[in-house]
Amino acid sequence: MKLNLKTDYALRVLIFLQRKEKATIREVAEYYDVKKNHLSVVVNKLSELGYIDSSPGPKGGISLKAKTLEKSIAEIILEFEDFDLVECFNSDSSSCRLDPTCKLKSILKKANKQFINELKNYKVKDIQQAI
Repeated sequence: MKLNLKTDYALRVLIFLQRKEKATIREVAEYYDVKKNHLSVVVNKLSELGYIDSSPGPKGGISLKAKTLEKSIAEIILEFEDFDLVECFNSDSSSCRLDPTCKLKSILKKANKQFINELKNYKVKDIQQAI
């Protein structure tokens, strides 16, 4: 299983903001050597979801909301990931002939559930890093 780039960036932003009270998107992008435009999309979503505060302008920036530290890593990841691991997970678009009797589908669903359940054991504050 591989997390998408937006999820990766979201987690990196949350890690960065635990060490710095306020930062700019440019500052985070330069630290991680990622494209500012891609990071901006993620920051917008984190702000819309209420995980960070964002203020525009020359004296603006982004900051972590205190309540975010208590959010589980699973909750953050589920906001950014689509866990349709294989086509048949999406009943709207699945055309798999094996779907009604497929054993693989149930195995993958079980593994996915275990993955998410494990991530529920960790909070954002648990992934703090020295920067």
